[in-house]
Order: sequence, then structure tokens, then C-alpha cells
Amino acid sequence: MSQRVLMIVESPNKAKKIQGYFTGFKLMATVGHFKDLPRDSMGVEPPHHKPDYVVSEGRQGFITKLQAAAKEADLIYVATDPDREGEAIAAHVVNTLGKAHSAKVSRITYTEISRKAIESAIEAKRSVDWSLVRAQEARRVVDRYVGYLVSPELTKKFKARGQSGFLSAGRVQSVAVKLIDERQRSISNFVPVVHYGVTASLVKAGIEFEAVWKPVIPQGQLITDMEEAKRVAARTHTLKVVKVLQVPRKVAAPKPLITTTYVRLMAAALKLTTKAAMDAAQKLFEAGLITYHRTDSPTMSDDFSQSVRSFAERNKLPVPLSQRVIKQSANAQQGHECLRVTDIDLMNARLAGVDDPVLSKVYELVWLVTLQSQLADGEDQSVTVNFVNGNEDNFVSRSRKSKFAGWRVAAEKFKQDEQLKPLVAREQRDDAEGDESATLIQCLPELAEGDALTPLKVDLKHKTTEPESPYTEKTLVEKLEKLGIGRPSTYAATIERIISIGYIERNKKTLQLTVLPVGSQMVAELDKQFTFMEYSYTAELEGAFDLIAHRKAEYLAVVHGAWEKLQAELNVFKGESVAANQSDDVKPVAQLKKESVKRECSPGDKCPSCEGGKLTVKKLNNGANAGRSFIGCTRFPTCRFFKWMH
Repeated sequence: MSQRVLMIVESPNKAKKIQGYFTGFKLMATVGHFKDLPRDSMGVEPPHHKPDYVVSEGRQGFITKLQAAAKEADLIYVATDPDREGEAIAAHVVNTLGKAHSAKVSRITYTEISRKAIESAIEAKRSVDWSLVRAQEARRVVDRYVGYLVSPELTKKFKARGQSGFLSAGRVQSVAVKLIDERQRSISNFVPVVHYGVTASLVKAGIEFEAVWKPVIPQGQLITDMEEAKRVAARTHTLKVVKVLQVPRKVAAPKPLITTTYVRLMAAALKLTTKAAMDAAQKLFEAGLITYHRTDSPTMSDDFSQSVRSFAERNKLPVPLSQRVIKQSANAQQGHECLRVTDIDLMNARLAGVDDPVLSKVYELVWLVTLQSQLADGEDQSVTVNFVNGNEDNFVSRSRKSKFAGWRVAAEKFKQDEQLKPLVAREQRDDAEGDESATLIQCLPELAEGDALTPLKVDLKHKTTEPESPYTEKTLVEKLEKLGIGRPSTYAATIERIISIGYIERNKKTLQLTVLPVGSQMVAELDKQFTFMEYSYTAELEGAFDLIAHRKAEYLAVVHGAWEKLQAELNVFKGESVAANQSDDVKPVAQLKKESVKRECSPGDKCPSCEGGKLTVKKLNNGANAGRSFIGCTRFPTCRFFKWMH
């Protein structure tokens, strides 16, 4: 008699896909988290900072069905997503089933949905990785403290100034708003500088080109004296070639995609928001067409890399002498692969039944980068020609042409469009070229030292410095990644959050992000007081969470340290002089919170916090205060007014 197998995944679509491979299995989907911290109370307190999880609203039915299914199963595979959130959900499943089923429960992970991948995962079954769970819990708890402790106090300060509504603070979201606000202020305060240049138009062998004046001045300095530029233009009657430098330039193949490069590519090529890009990837992953999309690892399995090389060789595409080996960062989650297609022979998602044109285009771009990442590097020939006029003023012309296309032939061979250029340009940038980008790249004739050319004309150029561009979703994600703020799985939620609460707005066509007045005011209020608003601290805390995941740091030390710092700063923010206790006698958060309203606030009154809802009597259903009544606002969770009933 065959064993009865229960497999638990997160998504119903994923369950349906896997069911097609394993018809004898019973599949159940958690549909994300089914347990979480309570919404109507803190759900965690010092000194132990142990999360008090409750069943999410409407999810008790799932738990009942899960427990019933477990009784009927001989083997239980918990196959939630292969990241920290998935590990936390797996932990909730294991804890919910309890010791009665522990002997038959195993944790399995996979980065693509295929029969082979899942069979391999079953062979490599393991127990829940509690270090990953604690890392996820540490982030969740610290974020809960910041949100639930700081937000009410921030709201009170704004209310005291006559502003209504509930304001939200967040460890990552507030820093993201700060980035946008600082860039916007920089643009508003920018003072343009008028500067000057000289350009000589030349011709040889029928080929017209330009040479640009390169004054000998410190890097970054500009010529602001128009008379100086005029004098150079006036004395440039002949330009003599003094040096011709030809240098081969490697044009590296794009690296395999990770979450951040994927969302940036989709923003540049298809104008997709971060959320839309991640939603599209989720659908393609559940359809078994791409690997898991929440990844910070650029590595590709040896087997799949070899299959890409074989495809390339069959199609007469250039491949490097050996398979590419790309090292992942120290903080990348172990066991993850890059974001890639699962079948390199499937060039078009429509052949797999995908009718949505956006999904098809997303798949095509992922397929192309998957292929290009394993092809040979290209090579260009960079030519720099230096000239001098009769007064020894320096001029320069540059050109660059392809000597070996390498990976770049793939887009042409498979008739792909030009939409990959934004990613390609970033990947192939060669810092060794110095300030070449500031000089026109053009087609040059054959030039040799000693050649003397008479300009067709010499132009005085009026130029004006430009401020940095406002952040778009693409450039904000780039900056967050560079600073180490947040993680790939959090970017979409962070951006959507700060838009939904009215801190920033997004241009639908350009995806440009603009801070709104309330967002700017929030930053100004928090930035002067709280360490979590510092870019370096936020990144260091992310690093601490990573250390917990790698068993190099303890949950309690990281969380309690963050709480102590937050509590001390919060007391100052509230106008209190008493610092948070730094040792053993740490009071519960509930005792440290001060009542912000007078006792005469009664049910039925207008909410004094948001001034839009009404006060009503509510009762806590879970936690240490279960059964206790309090006065809350009818606009919860938008408004978090709270007062105990006496």
C-alpha cells in the first residue's frame, strides 16, 4: 500500500501545478501567513521579545482542515517558499501540527516548479531551519516596535499643530521617503552653473566628426569664464594630431538576474512598477516557467548552465571556454539560484499557454538575459585621438566600434527588440574609461600622429549644469540595494506602502516618485531624533538579521539592543527625560506607554486622534490581556487610537 502524502505550499496556483506532477499527493495552500502578530495590540514585549502569534482573521478554517488532513497522511512535506518568510510559514505549520505529527513532517525547498526539482527536494528533505525563522522574527518584531511605538507619538505631534489623521512610521518605509525627500530638496535648492566649451567640426576622407576642447583643470572643475573659451575658439585655426590611442574594451555579458536587477529591467523596459513586476514573476513562477523570483543570488546551477551552453552551441552562438562562475555576496540566502527561465528551449511563453501580453514580454526578457549571461563576452575597440591647436590647447575625439559582438548577437538572432539597452548599458560600463562618457562617441576616419586638419567651423558652447534626476522606482530600488536598506522581498511592499499612505505619489507613465508635504514633514520630525532614520544604521540592522540567519548572532541580543535604542529615543521624542532601562529591570511596553487622552473620552465620542472616526468599546481576543476591554476608533487600522477601559 502506497503512503499517503500531504504537501503544503503557499499558493493555490502552485498547488494546482504540483498536483499535475504528483496526482497521488494531497495539496494544500496556506495562502501566505495564517498566523501573525495581533493587529489590536503590540503582540511582543521586553525583556524576552517573544512574539505572541495569533490566528489571522478568517484563517481558523484552514487550520482545522490542515489538522484533519495531517491525521490522514503518512508523510507531510512542508513546501513553502525558499526564503525567510517561507521558513516562518513552515514553522507555523509545524507548530500548529504539534508533536503528534512531528515524526512524519519534513521541510522541503525548491527554486523551480518541475517534477525533477520537487523530487530532488524530497530527497534532500530536512527539518525547519530555526535560524532563518528567528531572522524573520527579528525583522518582524523590530518593525512592529518602530511602527506601533513611534507612529502614535508622531501622530500626536502633528495633531498638536492642528493636523488631523494618523501618521505611520516604519523602519524601512520612513527611510525610503527620506531618500526621495532629500533628492527632491537637492533639486529644489540646486543652483545651475553656466559654463563654456569649444567644439571644432572636422572632416577627413569625407567623414565629418568633432573634437572637443579639454582644458587642463582639476577634475570636476568647469570653465565659467566665457572670455577664456572665446579666446580658445578664436585661436583654433588648425588642429594637429599628437596621439592616437587604440584600446580593446571588454563588454561583459550581463550577470544572471536577481530580484533587484529584474525589477529595474522591467521598470526600464516595460515601465512596470515594482509590484507589477513581482506579481508577473509570481505568476510565471507558479506556472513553472521561471525560478523563484525573490533571490539575491546570481548563481546558476551547473546543470542549467550547461543546458544553456548546449542551446547556444546548437544555435551557433559564442560561448566562453568554460562555464561562468559568479560568486554570491556573503549575505545572499544559501541554496538560492538566480532568477532564470526553467527551460531554455522555450523561447516564447505563449507556447506554454501564456496569453497575457505583459507576461509574455516579461518572460521573453528573462529568457534573453538567461541566455546572454552564459555567452561569451564581447569586445570593442576604443579609439581616442588627441589634438592641439597652435597655442597647445588640448582637443579630443573618441570612437568605439565592435570587434567581436559576443553575447550581443543573441538579441539580433532571435529578433528581440531594443528594450534591454538600459540593463546592458549598466552591465557593460567600464570604469577604466574614465570620463569618456562626457565626450561624444562617434565614427572617426583613419588618423595618424602629425595629421593637421583645418576646422570647418569652431563653436563656442554655452552649457548649464543639471541637478540629479528625481527618483523613479528603478533608481530608488538601485539606491536601496546600494545602501543595504531592506531586502529584495520588501521593495515592492515598501514602495506601495508609502504611496498608499500619502507620503509620496507616483507618475503612472514615468514611474517618477515625488514626496508630498506630509511625507516631507514626517521625515523632518523623525530624522532629528531617531537612529533608525540613518542609512548606515538601517543597513547595519539588516546585516544583523543576516547574521542571525547564519547563526552568527543571537536573536535576543539584536532585538533587545534595537528596542533599547528606540525606547531611549522615543522618550526624548515624547519630551520625557527618563531613559530606557539598560539592564535587567526592563518594564513591559504597555507600562512605558503614556495615555495621550483624557479620561473623559467616552464611547460614541468623536475620535480625538484622527477626528474622523468614532470611539467604540472593543475587546482583546488574544495575548496576555485577552478579554480586557478598551476604547478604540472605528477607523482602525488607519487610526490606532487606544485607551484602556477603567
